[in-house]
Amino acid sequence: MSTSQRHKRTADVVQAASRVMGPHIGDTMARAATLAHCRKLGIGEHVDGLPQLEALLERLGSGLNVFIGRARSADVVVELRRAIAAVEEAA
Repeated sequence: MSTSQRHKRTADVVQAASRVMGPHIGDTMARAATLAHCRKLGIGEHVDGLPQLEALLERLGSGLNVFIGRARSADVVVELRRAIAAVEEAA
């Protein structure tokens, strides 16, 4: 795994997550939730590897359950994975 794949800029991940979650919970809430979870997980300027990314996706998915239900939340998490993978490819 290359360095660009292991260490994604947090700002890029937040932007991708906001783009995916925004239509479901609003852009402001999507961005704020992603940033808050990053802080709680100790994610700084870069998401450092798969464990941090998986922890972030798990928390975002759990939060989405409350607003859009489990089934739709699972679909959105799949969309989040794709969007973040696209960030990796562009890096």
